[in-house]
Formats: sequence, C-alpha cells, structure tokens
Amino acid sequence: MTDALYIPPPTRRVALKNWQDAWRRRWTDAPQTTRTWIQVGVLLGAVLIAYNYSLSTLLETADQQTPLAYIALVPAIALALAVVRSRPLKPEPPIYDRQVDYTIGIPLILAAVAINELLPSRMSALFWYYRIDLFSLPIFVAGAVAIIFGCRVLWRQKLAIAFLFLAWPYPYEKYLLGVLNAFTNVTLLAMDKIAVWTHLATPLVSSDNDLFTVSHHGATFSLSIVSACSGVNSVVGFLLVGSAFAAIVRGPIVRKVLWLTGGIVLLWLLNLGRITFIFFAGKEWGESIAINVFHPFVGLVLFCGGVIVMLLLIRPLGMEIPIGAPSPPVSADVTAPASSPGSPVETKKHKVTLAVPKVYLAIAAVVVSALVVGVSNVGLTTYNLVAGVAGQAKLSAYVQGPVAPQGWSAQYETTFGWAKPLFGDTSIWNRYIMRPEGGGSLQTHTPVVADVINTPDLSSFSAFGIEDCYTFHGYALADITQVSLAGGVTGQAMSYTSQQYGSWSIVYWIVPVKMDTGGTSFERVVLYVQNSGQGVLVKGLTTAASLHNIGGSLNSSNEADRALINNRTFLVAFADQLIYTQSSRSASLDAGNGITT
Repeated sequence: MTDALYIPPPTRRVALKNWQDAWRRRWTDAPQTTRTWIQVGVLLGAVLIAYNYSLSTLLETADQQTPLAYIALVPAIALALAVVRSRPLKPEPPIYDRQVDYTIGIPLILAAVAINELLPSRMSALFWYYRIDLFSLPIFVAGAVAIIFGCRVLWRQKLAIAFLFLAWPYPYEKYLLGVLNAFTNVTLLAMDKIAVWTHLATPLVSSDNDLFTVSHHGATFSLSIVSACSGVNSVVGFLLVGSAFAAIVRGPIVRKVLWLTGGIVLLWLLNLGRITFIFFAGKEWGESIAINVFHPFVGLVLFCGGVIVMLLLIRPLGMEIPIGAPSPPVSADVTAPASSPGSPVETKKHKVTLAVPKVYLAIAAVVVSALVVGVSNVGLTTYNLVAGVAGQAKLSAYVQGPVAPQGWSAQYETTFGWAKPLFGDTSIWNRYIMRPEGGGSLQTHTPVVADVINTPDLSSFSAFGIEDCYTFHGYALADITQVSLAGGVTGQAMSYTSQQYGSWSIVYWIVPVKMDTGGTSFERVVLYVQNSGQGVLVKGLTTAASLHNIGGSLNSSNEADRALINNRTFLVAFADQLIYTQSSRSASLDAGNGITT
C-alpha cells in the first residue's frame, strides 16, 4: 500500500494571484464593445464625481439672463464630438506602451488635483472669480483618458477634450464680451427704429438708451434691453455650436467662415424679432403675459430654429457632414496575425492586442483622484456669497455703499488721493471709522479702522502690499496668519509691534466687486485696531477658526501676545460679519433692479 500524495492548500499569495488572473482573463475575454462601454462609464462617472458642483453651476447659467448662458452646452457638445471621433479617421500605428500612458496621464491628473486642492486657499475668492475649477476640467479629462484608454485615444479625442476649455467663462468675460457688447448698441439702435415704426413701444431717454415703455389698455410698464438680451448670448451660443460643426464638416475653410458669419447675422436678426414680439405681447396681453409667459422660452425656441436653419444650409453651401454607422466609442484594440509573417503554416486564427490589458489599476487610480477632486469641488459652494455661477462678482463696491456689522456704524473719515500713482488713476482709497452702537454679537468699546482701496488693477495689490507699508514705518512683524473668512474668502491676519507707535492687529482680504457704473473692480479691505492692554474683549469669542500660521508666532502664555491673539480673534469675527452684511446689501440692490427683456 502506497502513501497518499499530500497536496498542501494553496497559500494566500497563490490564491490572490489566481483571483487576479481570473479577473484579468474576464477583462481580456470580454467583447470589445463591453470593454469600451465599461471604460466610457468609468470615465463619465469619474468626471461627474470630480466636478459635480462645477457642472451643476454650468446648468444654472442656462436659466440666467447672462451673455454666457449657452456655455452650459459645452460638455454636451464635447461629448458629441467624442462620439463622432470615436473611430480613427485613418489607420493608427500599433503602438501600445502603458508606461507612456501613465507617464502622460498621471501628471495631468495630479495637476488637476493640485489646482483644486491648493489654489482655492491661495487665491481666495479670485479662484471662483476666474473659475479655475472649469479650467482644470479638460486637464483632468485628458489625464483620465490617457490612463483608462491609452494615449492613442487621447490623441484621437484631442478636439473633444480641447473643446472643454470653452466652458471656462473667464476668457469670454475678459476678451470676447467686450467685442460682442457692440451688438448691444447696434441692437438698441435697431430697436429704436423698430419701436417707432411699429408703434409697439416708446424709447425713453436714459444714460444707456436701453429703456422702452409699453402701453397696455392705458397702463404703461418699462422694459430694459440689457446685453444678455441684445443678441450677445445667442451669438456666443451659435459660436459654440457652430465651431463644433465647423470642426467636423468637410469643406473649404472660406465657406466655413462664411457659414459662421451668416449664422451670427441670422441669430441677431431673430433676436430683433424676439424683442419685437415681446413688445407686441406686452401691448396686446399685458406685462405679465409678455414677461412671465413668452419671455422665458421664446429666445430658446428661436435660437434652436436658427441653428437648424444653418445646419440645413451646410450641404447647399458645398459642405458635407461625415455621417457613419452609429456605434459605441472604441478603444485602441487591434487584431494581429497569430503566426509570424514567415511561418509556413497558414492559419486564420487571430489574437487581439489590447491597448489596456490591465484596466483595474487604471480605474482605481482615476476613481480615487475623482473622489479627492470631488470633495474639494463640493467645498466651492462657499463662494456663492461673493461670486455668481459664471464667476461674476456679486458684492457691490464697498466704497460706493459702506456697511458695518449689526450694532455698528461706518463713518467716512478721509480719502487718500496721493495713492493714485500706486493703484491707478481711477483707484479710490477711503478710510472709515466703525464704532459700536449697541446690539449685535460684537459688543466692545473699541473702534475699528477700515482702509478700503478700490482699483481695476489687481496686480497693484501685489506690488504695494500691507507688509511693505508697516515694515517701511519701522514696525516689527510678530505674526502673520492665513485665515478663512466668510464666502470662501481667504484673508491674512498680521500682528505688528513697535516701541514708538504701539502694537497693531490687522486682518485684510481682497475680493472682486461690481461697480454701479458697470464692470468689475477689486477691493482690498484692511481692518485694524491698536493694542489696548489685554486686547479687545468681546463676549462669546474665544478662538478664531481655520488659522494657518505663515510666519512668526504668538504665545498665549505671554501677556502681550495674548492681547494680540484676542485682537486677531475679534477682527476675524468682525470681517466675517462685514462680508455677510455687504452680501446682504448687494442682494437687496439686485432685487430692486427693473425688469429686463
């Protein structure tokens, strides 16, 4: 009788390797369409997770009367371009190197993560004003495509990914809208003529010549034609849709330019018809029907109709839209002969070379990165207090309407005209004294001084900073701390000591503001109090939240430093309430604006 052969149970390492091999075979043996749809699903899910709030704000712009309403279409257009370019237009070289994929994809992903993690605290509200989150969107998508699909697909989809940069509002605000605002003047001139000719409305003499009165059964009401309703938003929308079609349409470049130009003119004419119809509806059926019933959707209907007309004109103008059989996006898989070229044995068997033979690690890397960016993206909701969804400033300029926290009053003290060479000819430097009047949570007898500088030149604040001013006058910096204020605003708190002038505590921040005359400016608000004994004593304030030490330090066991700590705590709370009060004033002013078309 022979001994039975003993087979030891597999070790955990062997079992894990078998499990990995089984899942790898499951991936490689799956149909190509299944693999591709999984990759596409992971990519879209990762983007939605990472930029959940940013994408939702794009949808909000579609419902607002803003020249950038149609940038909400950019992600959908980019997705459509990706589907059109899902298959290669010409044979691609069979190059498969996952090391190159990760070498390109990982830095792009890390760049997007760094932008969303580090810049908000450094740029303060300017991060949202410039909408840097949307600037990082195509960077993240490019990195994710390289990791999940490979670099060949990344290169194939370069047009769709680059198109995502058109969702970034800042270039429109900075460059394009300044040119397109000429449409407002042309539209107003045309509507003056149309109103007089049709007797539907009466132009009113105003500073901008944008007011019209409409009469309905003896009752009159006013309508204002602002830039968003003058045809600018329709032009921007057609440029987005038209440029996407121009990129895929086959035909001479001259005809494409003429087609785009014709579309702009057509959309502008349709917008004149829309405004004329609103005037007609107001005269025949009243203000409520014209504004609440027709106004919200007539523009969208005419925009869609204009785009359809221009699409129908593509073929008559000698151009062609390449249309292929509908199919899901494909990855970079290729089929290669199983036998060598010189093999005497002929076979019809083929093997598939996968661009991404191991997908699970790639998926894990992209999903983890998306979760990290997604957490930061949700935190951007705090900027709602100071900036709108398109990055536009929401706070009204402080120098045009000083406010103070509850229980305090702001009194104008003086203007420093000598600073104009430093901050610009149109800059304003006002000083205000804020004194307690009783009530509110900030109950103290210590006045607060506020120096507010308003200038269109943001860079001047870097050239002439707070630190340089106090150092020049002989103060010693005891502490500088980064503080998180209301509305996502990042400020700085500083403590200075001087044997001759005493000690001072400072909190300052910089925010974009809107001017009464139109346009955006920037304000640096500097709050400071002079040290007095134990510092400013305020009931209910113990510590200041979200402090990050930058230089120097204050020791709470030291009596002099303890006074400076109390001052800093007080000023941070004061700054929070001041920002909230300024936001409330701005909201009330916006609510009092008239009806527009």
